Parts: sequence; structure tokens; C-alpha cells
Amino acid sequence: MSWSRSVSCLVSACAAVAGCQRSPGFQLLSESTRLPNAASSSPASAVFDGEVVHLRGARGETLGVELRVSDGHPRVTSLSLPSSAASVTPFAVGSLRVREPSTDMYGPSMGAGSYPDVLTPVTGPLRTSDLAYFDVAVATDAMPGRYGGTLAVDARAIPVVLDVSCARIDVARRPLVWVYYAPSDIARVQGLPDGDGPELVAEEAKYDALFRAHGAYLASDLPPSRFEARRRMVHDVAYWPVAIDTATDATIAASTRRWLDLFAETGVTPFAIPVDEPRTPAAKARARHVADVIGLSGGGRPRLLRAVTDAVSAVYGDAIDVFVSPKNIPAAEPPGEARGVRFWTYNGRPPEAGSMVLDAEGGALRTWGWIAERYHVELWYAWEGVYFSDRYNGGSSQSVLDDPVSFDERRHGGSDFGNEDGVLVYPGPLPSLRLKVLRRGLEDRLLLEELEALGGADAARAIVERVIPAALGEGRASNDPWPTAEVAWERARAEVLDAIEGRCP
Repeated sequence: MSWSRSVSCLVSACAAVAGCQRSPGFQLLSESTRLPNAASSSPASAVFDGEVVHLRGARGETLGVELRVSDGHPRVTSLSLPSSAASVTPFAVGSLRVREPSTDMYGPSMGAGSYPDVLTPVTGPLRTSDLAYFDVAVATDAMPGRYGGTLAVDARAIPVVLDVSCARIDVARRPLVWVYYAPSDIARVQGLPDGDGPELVAEEAKYDALFRAHGAYLASDLPPSRFEARRRMVHDVAYWPVAIDTATDATIAASTRRWLDLFAETGVTPFAIPVDEPRTPAAKARARHVADVIGLSGGGRPRLLRAVTDAVSAVYGDAIDVFVSPKNIPAAEPPGEARGVRFWTYNGRPPEAGSMVLDAEGGALRTWGWIAERYHVELWYAWEGVYFSDRYNGGSSQSVLDDPVSFDERRHGGSDFGNEDGVLVYPGPLPSLRLKVLRRGLEDRLLLEELEALGGADAARAIVERVIPAALGEGRASNDPWPTAEVAWERARAEVLDAIEGRCP
């Protein structure tokens, strides 16, 4: 295949994936392909036609490239591009063995096996006999146009073409996903005392910075006394979780007034979830009572939002400002004075949204950004991101790098368990491949917003509804509620970039 024909394949909306031959012994893929080590690579790649690596991105966007070795022979690889166009970070990839597939609570599992997930940044060429990963961060000030680079695999030099779009995005300044964490988990793995000391808070900030680089932010609903040490983490967000002391009505009122003072004139809206997942009539009534007291103490929308992780119910009256549940979206217009209520979602399970567990379908977390755009979700809640001990099930310290079963209800007589559920970042902090997939979808969302801002709202809506025909509360059981192959995802993304290019000033 000639160079000109390779470029032609790129321009024709990823047609390069069709009919191109895979290079012997390895395949190059995007971050949306995440397979067990024993699985075969697809011959179709959205970024490699057998001769040339084709990358395309907006300024400020980070693209993921995987080198997947299929013959078990060690390879030495590196990727280079002009610094004026992009910076490249190579990662060694560690794998975890799933011995028991996650239960149906998380949706379908890809089964037992060895799964690549743990990413460790390295300097210089990478040596691997299974998988290598590269982050290609397009410079925010790059001039739109075409740049050339090289992917070296042993002695072979594979040309790399990077097309930089006129679009510009910044996923770190627009985090969609709130990721809960417990400071004690970070304290334990970093060998620090649990508390509010500067060393621990500095480590927490490192974990938060890693999440923010991928379109999420780390936050815990701590009491005011513990919040003070972490106040600097409140930036570039619209909402922040806070803890309400629910011991008595007096403590509820005092907490409410304190939070109103702390967040006054910050531009950030605090919210509280005093009763999590109320399932019984008594728990729902308790959530309603606490919300009522918060309201009588000066809280409630728009100053301090009262939230519940539950579907809309008459038992709550007008006391709840935010319902956090996929079942509420799309929401029917709430009656009377309840109008103005917000509807957020959390976690994921097909067909509502992709799951975050290790053995879920590889591109599952890419759905979050697209679904959020489809249904105008302004905050997505991930129940945990650094769940390094199964404290909800009475579990003691555990090594998520040795045993991927992170959440296990069998410890107290239940039946559900998940592999790396609540673990999107590993101790270090080290990113996971799943975190890269999540970022991919959140960046796609920003590209769609860029298209809308350029007057292409109808075009963006048509693409989104075709890719995500139904999800969340109107999700329907189907074998293909959204794409699973990277080629389909990247074809949709190419459509968005084409539409942006056609509207750029």
C-alpha cells in the first residue's frame, strides 16, 4: 500500500480499517480495545492499516495507542512525534488474573482469564511480549495540520500520521465524573497515618490530579473539620459533596449552616447524601426528615442541595433537590413545586450504562461520556475509585494488585462480587486501562459540545442518538445497546471531527 493510498484511507472516514492486513506478530489498536491476554486481536484497527499509524485529535486531547503482541515474542517499541504537535508517554502494562468472573450485578463478564490493566509510566523504549501502551497528548497550542512521526517496533520503523484538528478541548477543566474515596485507603497504601496531615493531603491531591487528567475528580463527603485541610482540592467543579451530622436535628442544622458559610461566594454548590440508597420505607422516611431539617436550616436548592441515591418517589415530597439514579433519566416533568429538581446518575450496568469492573466489555466506560451527552447528565457519580480495602463488607486490608475481587458481599452472607469494582486507579497512583477508556468517552463528549458550540447541534444530536439509541432509564435489553468494536466508535468520532472541521472559523 503506497503512502498516498494510506492517507486516502484516513480521509475517507476510517476506511483504512477495511481490507488492511495485520502486521505479523502484533496489532496496533486504540484504547477502546481492552481484551483478555489470551483473546485474539481483531484484524480491523481504527488506527493502523498495516503500514501506517493514523491518529487524529483536537488540541488538548489525549489519544491512546496500544501495541498488542500476538506471538509472544518480546518486542522493543517506542513512539515519537514532534514536540510542537504532541507529547508521548509510554506505559508498561501489568495484568491481573480473574479467577471468578464478576456476578451479574455488573452485567455480562468476559470470563476468567488474565486482563491487562495496570499502567506504569516508563522512560525510553518499552520491552514487552504482550502489551505496550502510549498516551499521545496533542499540544493545546499546536497549529492545526498534519504531522509525521515514527513508531519503532524492533528494527521496523512504522510511519505515524497525526492530524491535528482546529477543535480545542480540556478534559481536566471540565470533569464530569465525581469519584468518591476514603482518605484511609490512600493513607494505608502510602504508609501514612489516617487523618488530615499535610503529607496525606498531598498524596490525596496526587490521586485527584490523576483523575482530573482523565475527566473526573476525587472528592469525599467529609465533615467541616476535615474539609478545611482539603479545601484546595475544590476547583474547576460545579458541585462538591459534604457530610451532614445527622445525630440530632440540632447537629443537622449546625452542619447546614457551617457548610453554607464555607461555600459562600465560591461559585461551587455543595450537596449532601445523608442516607445512601434508602431501600426500606423507614430509610426513605429518614432521608425525607433529614432533608426537611436541612431546608428549615437554610439549605436546599440552590445553596446546599439535598440528594438521595434513589428513584423519584412521592415519599420525598419536595424535600429532595437531586435524585441520583439511572432510573430517573430521562425524567418526566416533576409535578408542581418540585420543578427544578436535578437528575444525576451513578455507576453503570448494561443496558443502563457500561460497567467499570475489570472483566466487563473492554469499551464499557467509553459509554459514560456519550450517554451523558445523550441525556444531558451534568454529574456522574462513581461510588469509589480507590477502593483498596473492602470496608463495606467487613474486609480488612487487601492488595488489589494481587487479588482483583475488590467488592465481595459473600463476606457477610451475600452473593455478589466484582473484580476491581471501585478501583480505577492503583496504588502509586497508577492509572488503569479502564481509566483511559473512561477518558476517551469524556473527551468524545467535549468534542460533541464543541460541535454544538459551532452551530452543529443537530448534527451532534443525530450522531449521539445513532451511537446511543437508548440507555439509563430507557435502556432496553439488547446484545448491542452501543458499539463494542473500536472501529464503530472511531467512525462516529471521525464524523464529529469532520463536522467540526467544516464549521471552524
